Amino acid sequence: MAYRMVILLRRFGFGMLALLFVIAACLAIARRGPWYDEFYAFYVVRAGASLDVLAPAWLRDNHPPLFYGLAWLWARVLGLFGLADSVGDLRTVNLVVLAATALLFARLARTDAWFRRLLWYDVLALAATFPALDRIDQLRSYFLSFALTALVLPIVLRWSHRGSRPAMPCLLLALAFTTHLVTTVIVMAMVAVMLLRLVLEREWQPARRLAMATALALVPLAASMAVQLPTIIGNTRSFWIPTGLNGARWAIESELIDAVTCNPVLALAALAGLVLLLLRPDARSRATFIDLATLGAGLVLALAVLIAVHLHRPLVINRYLVAIDPIVALILALGAENLTRRLTDRATVPIDAAMLIATVLAIHANCRTTVQQWSWTGTARTIAGLIHDCPTTVVHPDLYWNSEPLGMPPRDNLAVVPFSYAYMARQSGFALAPVGSHTMSRACPTLFWSDHAAAFHPSAATVIRELRQAGYPVTSGRMIRHDIGWVLVTPPASPAPPPTGVRRGQSG
Repeated sequence: MAYRMVILLRRFGFGMLALLFVIAACLAIARRGPWYDEFYAFYVVRAGASLDVLAPAWLRDNHPPLFYGLAWLWARVLGLFGLADSVGDLRTVNLVVLAATALLFARLARTDAWFRRLLWYDVLALAATFPALDRIDQLRSYFLSFALTALVLPIVLRWSHRGSRPAMPCLLLALAFTTHLVTTVIVMAMVAVMLLRLVLEREWQPARRLAMATALALVPLAASMAVQLPTIIGNTRSFWIPTGLNGARWAIESELIDAVTCNPVLALAALAGLVLLLLRPDARSRATFIDLATLGAGLVLALAVLIAVHLHRPLVINRYLVAIDPIVALILALGAENLTRRLTDRATVPIDAAMLIATVLAIHANCRTTVQQWSWTGTARTIAGLIHDCPTTVVHPDLYWNSEPLGMPPRDNLAVVPFSYAYMARQSGFALAPVGSHTMSRACPTLFWSDHAAAFHPSAATVIRELRQAGYPVTSGRMIRHDIGWVLVTPPASPAPPPTGVRRGQSG
């Protein structure tokens, strides 16, 4: 009877988690405001441009082009239904990734009893992590990295138990290697440690199969890097990511702590399981310990390589470390399973129920947090509200404060920055002043709009001084700030002499 309760609880839990997570993901996709990197991704897969024009832009970026290709394909599918007009529309590609991941997880669980035992706890851990929701609602490759790492880990860890036809594992490895360079390092470190483990265990045939599969999986990455590496080196000579060990340490530390503590009930159960593993070993303890050691060593190796590379070329920030979370999730799953398999089914039921409740609460909290992340929506809504109050308000994007993205390779940023303002204006229902115009509204305010300007915190007086040097007859104004942008609101214009010049980088 108690065993049946465990099975029913977990079946109910899987269904409820699937429903709640999909609802939360859809809400986050719909409600989170877009940010600059998403405008970049939208621009390089935009409708109306041929693949001959877009593909070279993918190769000018600092990461392999897999996600752009996937987003481009999804945009064409949505375009058949007239649904590829916004960043939010294209974000739904991540729901496709989620569905494919769920199906492959189910297939793995059907074919491998080891993973079937861990699946419940692994899903609880993955669903509770903040990156699961915070990356699924972005038009970037981060959620794809998260999902592929979660899939690859159990496959690699159980390599010696797999058959002689590793076509699907090889494909998943190839995709994981060509999604994001930080993910490439993390997954490659896990594979390297697993290969060493097989050699030490004298599992020669599985070691050869893993080596061959890895070599084949690296071919697409090698082809991509043969084209992109000189560009990446040039793009990152002067980069926006903070340099030094402290920045990397903080990003890694915060990502690890968040991954471990996202479900405190699961973390406590995993800790108890690890203690029992050491103090009361049983028949399965050795295998569990080796799996934990493999994951831990792979994680340490990955972080060591990333830190070493970061000290040469900065690349470690939180959102790039998304592939760490599935490793921590599988470690927690191994620990929690080691606890509950030693307990009676009657004792397992309340523990599983508490973990499920904690995951549901985490999904709710993560959804609320992710929709509040900084975006361009705040400044755009402010402008839309001011125009609603006074319809002849004039809006000028002030690109002077976007010198960082405008001056940053690849050169597509020169087009993406003004495109971002035009996109948000169109989505928010207002028009921008023509490029090069110095028009000032006489009956309503004139607005000067800057966003994605995290490096600058100017006062209204400083912005006004720059505008006057550009030839705008502005004498006063007030700042309305949102996230990393602002709107300078100037009063209706009085007759003024014609402008005397145009500042470099200024767009009307």
